[in-house]
Amino acid sequence: MDNKELKNKLISIAIKELLADRWHALDIKRLSKLSKLPMEKVLLECSTKHNLIDYWSDNINSEMVENLSILELKQVSKKERVLELMLCRFDAIKTKSKEINALINLSKKSVTESSNNFNRVIKGMRLILNYSDISTKGVNGIIKIKALSIIWLITLREWNKGELVNEESIMSALDKRLTLAEKLNQFIL
Repeated sequence: MDNKELKNKLISIAIKELLADRWHALDIKRLSKLSKLPMEKVLLECSTKHNLIDYWSDNINSEMVENLSILELKQVSKKERVLELMLCRFDAIKTKSKEINALINLSKKSVTESSNNFNRVIKGMRLILNYSDISTKGVNGIIKIKALSIIWLITLREWNKGELVNEESIMSALDKRLTLAEKLNQFIL
């Protein structure tokens, strides 16, 4: 089993435990038992169970940009780039609504889990801004990342509750929020 297969196996176990509401019981020892691999091998891939959800989130980020044409992206405005990438991110999570819901529920129960999930969103939004050719450096960059994260989370919440049922409604909600952000004195985009 190569590293990628091992990592994917461990991610799959972590997601199953999350969905079965056994997240708090999951540790490296249990990962070792469930994967039927020695702890040393598990520790080579992850030092905590949170690393596995980070990898899962990284896979979403990769999926978000895998079919992206940078050339086509550069032909539209920065706001349209951000919108397109956010829609690609929704496409990437479309089949993962159970996992998203489990992570949201976990966030409601624990400040630590909420912080971990927020940091994963921040990483995704930083990637979106970088692909959109919007600077993420300095204080202004941090503000842009956090503002975009809030836009993403509000829209994700509506999507998760079933208020945004198709790509058009998601696009409309995101576009409205990004337009508002753009109007704030060109502060965000």
